Amino acid sequence: MMKAEYFTDPSGRKYSVRNDVDCKSSNVVYAVNCRRCRRFVYVGETGGTLYQLHLFKLSRIRTQHSDPVAEHFYTDGHSMDDFQIMGLEKLSGSDESAKPWSNCGSQN
Repeated sequence: MMKAEYFTDPSGRKYSVRNDVDCKSSNVVYAVNCRRCRRFVYVGETGGTLYQLHLFKLSRIRTQHSDPVAEHFYTDGHSMDDFQIMGLEKLSGSDESAKPWSNCGSQN
């Protein structure tokens, strides 16, 4: 799992990483990074742990599922080795804490 103090979205807006998140953390906002493209390709939130999410996303890449994140990593010379997840923020569980991320297209 990646660690950083901030990340930049495709429009150039910076977001700080505000909480200590690890692979056992659940109910988090996360970003999917592509090593080959050197950019974040997706931001979302999950109620499960980052470890569970990581396994789920790798499974969808391996089985060539037709969702945008999976497709990114099995097309155009990409591979599962290019896939990284970074935990951005642990949410408190209320809808209010997710509002700053609502414009990022969050899904599980």
